[in-house]
Amino acid sequence: MFRKFLAFYCVMSLSIFSSLSSAEINQAVSSDLTHSVQLIVIDTFLEIHSGPGRGYPIINTMEQDEPINVLRRRGSWYQVSNRHNKKGWIQQEKLARTIAPSGLPAALPDTQHGDYLAQQGRIGFSIGQQGDAETATLIAGFRLLSFVGAEIEYGQIFGSSIDGISYGANLLFEPIKSWSFTPFISTGFGKQQWQQKEKQNVGKRNEFNSDHTFIGAGINYYIGYNFVVRGEYREVSLTGANDSLRNSAWRVGFSSFF
Repeated sequence: MFRKFLAFYCVMSLSIFSSLSSAEINQAVSSDLTHSVQLIVIDTFLEIHSGPGRGYPIINTMEQDEPINVLRRRGSWYQVSNRHNKKGWIQQEKLARTIAPSGLPAALPDTQHGDYLAQQGRIGFSIGQQGDAETATLIAGFRLLSFVGAEIEYGQIFGSSIDGISYGANLLFEPIKSWSFTPFISTGFGKQQWQQKEKQNVGKRNEFNSDHTFIGAGINYYIGYNFVVRGEYREVSLTGANDSLRNSAWRVGFSSFF
C-alpha cells in the first residue's frame, strides 16, 4: 500500500514539476542583482510596465539602440532603468530581444540558492517514518517574511496493523542565509485519523482521531534550477480522547520553489 501511494506521489510531483516552462521556472522569485547588467534594445521599441505583471499599466517605452540597465528580477519580470534613470518592468521574453554592448546575446541571471531564500511559494513531497509507520506527504508553502515560511501538508501513514492520514499547518524559521545550505527550525499542529486494518470486536471502535503538535529541525539544500532537497527530524506529541503519546519522525524529500 505504501509503495502504491509513494509511486502516486512521485508521479504527481514529477508531473507538476515537469509542466513548468522555462519562463515559469523563474516565477515569483525576487532578488537584487549584485551588479546591474547593461543591455541594448534591438527591437523597434520595448514597452515598460509600472510593475512586474501584464496587469500593470505601460508607463514608458524604450527605443531601438537605447541602452538599459537590468536592476533586479521578480519571477519572469525584470526591473530596468534607462539613461534618464526612469525605472519600470519588462517581461523576460521581451528582454531577450536585447543584446549586450559587445553585440552578444543578452545573458540574464540564472536561478541560484539566493533565489530560494527569496522565493514566495513552494510545493514538494517527502517520504519518511513516524514511530514504526512509514509516511508519504505532500507539502505546499508560502514565505511570509525573509526568514519565516508557512506550510500546509497532507500525508498518508502506513503501519503494520493500522493506517492513517495526517494534515496540518507548520511554520519554518530559516535565520541563516549565508551558507550554501539552509538550516531551519519547524513547529506545527494538525490532526491524524487512524483506522485498524483488522475489524475489532463488537462494541470496539475501528477508527479514532488524535491531535498532534511537533517541534523539529532540518536542512534545505539547493541542488539546481528550482529544486531543493529537504531533510527533517521531528518530535511529535499525539493526544487522543483517552490517552497521549510521544514519538519521533523523520522525512526526506524534494521541493520546488516558484
